[in-house]
Amino acid sequence: MKSKNWVYRQKNDQFVKKAKQLGYLNRAAFKLEEIEEKYKIIQNSKEILELGSSPGGWTQIILNYNSKTNITCFDLLDMKINIQNISFYREDFLKYDFNNLKNKFNLVLSDLAPNTTGHQSTDHLRISRLIYEIIERLEIILKNKGSLIFKIWKGEEEKEIVKKLKQIFDKVEYFKPNSSRQESSEIFIISRGFRLNEE
Repeated sequence: MKSKNWVYRQKNDQFVKKAKQLGYLNRAAFKLEEIEEKYKIIQNSKEILELGSSPGGWTQIILNYNSKTNITCFDLLDMKINIQNISFYREDFLKYDFNNLKNKFNLVLSDLAPNTTGHQSTDHLRISRLIYEIIERLEIILKNKGSLIFKIWKGEEEKEIVKKLKQIFDKVEYFKPNSSRQESSEIFIISRGFRLNEE
């Protein structure tokens, strides 16, 4: 059940209004747009893996910047976009054997978030667990020199995650989009230059 505060906030949110005007499926699209405007990673990625892809706002942005890329999407909910460039798996990425995929990816994107409990440190630990799962799979899914972009809620695990990423990527940076609500602890971590262990 959505609270009155949530409904009021949505009605008065400039990014919700702008998303409707532009035909974006959600306001989250603007976050990825800001990331791409700064880092220009999507436009140079031939193969992209998108985790937590429903309803498809990020997918729209990917296609705006690179209409020729191949996108592999995972979510437990259906997407509202369906075109030739997209291979969509309606399943839990944790249960999928990525060894089945033919190609590795230039870019892994994650807008994944667990259902929130309202308890900040619990929610942080739950999203961190998902991120650790992604990092564990990077050797299988990410090409050498590839990039990883994901959302996290700030908290105690975040420094450990960044430390881990710095061991396997050339550059690791924080980014807070203007379209991310200022009161939110949400932050994005941009990792570039994956050092694939090819021994």
